[in-house]
Amino acid sequence: MSAAPLDPRLVRLIDRLPKAELHVHLEGSVEPELALALARKHGRRLPGDEEGPEGLRRHYRFQDFREFVRLYVAISACMNDAEDFAAIAVDLARKLAAENVRRAEVTFTPMTHVARGVPPDVVLAGLAEGRARAREAHGVELAWVFDIVRIFFDQAAPTLELALRGQRDGVIGLGFAGPEAPQWPTAPFAPLFARARAAGLRSLPHAGEMDGPSSVWSALRDLQADRIGHGVRSLEDPALLDHLRARQIPLEVCPTSNLGIGLFPRLAAHPLPELLAAGLEVSLASDDPPMFATSVNEEYRRCAAAFGWGAPEIARLAANSVRHSFMAEGDKERLLAEQAAALAEVLGVAPGT
Repeated sequence: MSAAPLDPRLVRLIDRLPKAELHVHLEGSVEPELALALARKHGRRLPGDEEGPEGLRRHYRFQDFREFVRLYVAISACMNDAEDFAAIAVDLARKLAAENVRRAEVTFTPMTHVARGVPPDVVLAGLAEGRARAREAHGVELAWVFDIVRIFFDQAAPTLELALRGQRDGVIGLGFAGPEAPQWPTAPFAPLFARARAAGLRSLPHAGEMDGPSSVWSALRDLQADRIGHGVRSLEDPALLDHLRARQIPLEVCPTSNLGIGLFPRLAAHPLPELLAAGLEVSLASDDPPMFATSVNEEYRRCAAAFGWGAPEIARLAANSVRHSFMAEGDKERLLAEQAAALAEVLGVAPGT
């Protein structure tokens, strides 16, 4: 049985609310058309490319996480010069602006590119150029989270060095991704994350998605996480819920991507409503939007339809996206005021009513 259509006013509210996007991967944001253009530019092939964008798009269906990673890496390999990185950043900003997203804290994995021969200066220059053009052309402020892949310990220190070099051009934190499994523990990375935090970078690891609460606990203990990417399996441990609630540690929840890698069978089975009911700090995000056929606003629409949300839930999550970001406090206050104005304009209500 399909969900009932959303109230048009609720759809309008979702579109009208200014938001932040806190969990989106730059390499995973590339639309098939742009991915194929980059592949042709550098003489590479992508799955289904003989059929054009729709052929590639048909491969954006995954049996499991490994299948997703294979395509993600293949698309990443099509990025080789500064203009490539700038172009994907500007295109991401274009799409975000269309959904009234004003700021995005974008995960990027620099060593994926450096390890295959792209000079670090080229990567940093491309991101800086893309960030400037995104702001000028689309009014979207991009900030970067440089990701460490936990199975490549030797790439961790070089990632931190690049992050420190990039701080003046919008790098705000270190991410941590890859298989959540005991053979790749977080503890060896603790000194590096301590150094990053001492230098003013935030700790923004993925945890509690492919593995359960132990993954989140280790991210909190070893990496001193400021926010948790995903964290949806935290419900399996009441003590962890108590800790997250007491410390107000936010979760970046990406429901459609969780479904896309087979974590849950359908949206109605997703634990997002329980996480909210438990009093946790949660925001909605898109993760790798074209690869999972979603977007920021689509996440709001799908969840509203699946969970019977109205204006209060939508307003709460939109406000959380701003509050959980690392933008300046004055910018947060301005966006929250704009959200209140949008609620009054569309529904004639105030946030939280």
